[in-house]
Amino acid sequence: MTSGMRATFSRLRVSRGNVVRPKVLWALPIVLLLVMSSTSGAQSELDQVRATVSALQDEIDEYLDQMIATQARADAAGARYWEADLALYELNVEIVELSQRVAGIDADVAALRQQMIEIAVQRYIDSTTPPSILAGDDINRQAAVDALARFVSEGSLDIIDDYRRASDDLDQAQALLAERARHQQELIGQAAAAAAEVQAELNAIGSVYLEIAPRLYEQDRLLDALEEEERQRLAEELRRRQATEARRLEAARAAAAAAAAAEVARQEAARIAGEEVARAAAAASEAPQVDPGAGAIPPVTPGTPTDAATPVADLPVLQAASGWVCPLAGPFSHFDDFGDPRHYGGWHKGNDLIAPTGTPVLAVESGRVEHRANRIGGNSAYLFADSGNYYYNTHLSAYENVGVGWVPAGAVIGYVGDSGNAAGLPHLHFEYHLGGRGNHINPYPIVREACS
Repeated sequence: MTSGMRATFSRLRVSRGNVVRPKVLWALPIVLLLVMSSTSGAQSELDQVRATVSALQDEIDEYLDQMIATQARADAAGARYWEADLALYELNVEIVELSQRVAGIDADVAALRQQMIEIAVQRYIDSTTPPSILAGDDINRQAAVDALARFVSEGSLDIIDDYRRASDDLDQAQALLAERARHQQELIGQAAAAAAEVQAELNAIGSVYLEIAPRLYEQDRLLDALEEEERQRLAEELRRRQATEARRLEAARAAAAAAAAAEVARQEAARIAGEEVARAAAAASEAPQVDPGAGAIPPVTPGTPTDAATPVADLPVLQAASGWVCPLAGPFSHFDDFGDPRHYGGWHKGNDLIAPTGTPVLAVESGRVEHRANRIGGNSAYLFADSGNYYYNTHLSAYENVGVGWVPAGAVIGYVGDSGNAAGLPHLHFEYHLGGRGNHINPYPIVREACS
């Protein structure tokens, strides 16, 4: 799977029945509304593109609905598997305890039986009473009957009662153990069936993805073309507005200059007229003096309006709030099993993500990665993130980017497998340690958010 295909699939990840459409699709109504206002010359071609995009969207919606339903079934089957696995673990503990109890009771029964034999033999040996006629001609049988009679009459009846009670307890314990063994086989069958169902549903998701990927690529290409054309249209409209505004400002400047020139001419004419009046007044002895500057209107200086243009904003880019990359580049079943008891003791410190063998495991954050195996997890990848967080990925089938040290978020660091104690079910055991190793945090909510 190429990095481009992984990026495309990450936009399709369906988690617990919820789906997020590819991020480019949210802009479709806005883009189409904007395109509708474009020039009439390109309207026919744009209508064809819009019709193609709409048809592709209908197909994609159908595939996404299939993926929602398939993912829901995969998650439900995964939950059944882990529930059966936990019940099997608890039943195994009970079977061990029952087996120990049966062994103890059996030992008690054997001891009581031996004690009864020893007492009966001793009574037989110590017998001095003549044989009774109840025994008939068999003297040995009569001796045994007499010994048993003395055994009962001389206070040994409690041993017989203890023996009978112990035998009854043994029968009950053995019957319960047999019933638990049958239930154990049923749980093993349920777990195997659930595991097979998970794998089948994940394979189905992969098949749907292969069907939807070409349509997504085509829709992305058409939407990118629409967006680019819309950007060009907006830029052209902005240039037209700027040109119109520039012409308006130039006209305003010219009008202002003409008005200023007219005002200057008017003032000059007024000055000349004033001088003529002054000369005429000088000739007249009683004529008042006229101030040539009286009533003059100061010249008007044209303003210089700004011609700033508001830049066109880029389309928003969506990003997961957590900043994480989904830990798996492919379909998987996710069940919140954080804190559940484990077969080998202790509790589950992460989540088990069931996925097909070979599914790429990605670094959820940038940081230093180390690869090494251990007895419980098998092949493991340890990620020491730049943020200070620590991530443990285990049960891998193979490693990737071994020895490179630092890797960016989204780099492949291994592949899903069933190494270690994965019990033959391929899955990724994923742990999230906030702020450093040892501070275990339930990764279920943030994995859902990062993989949606």
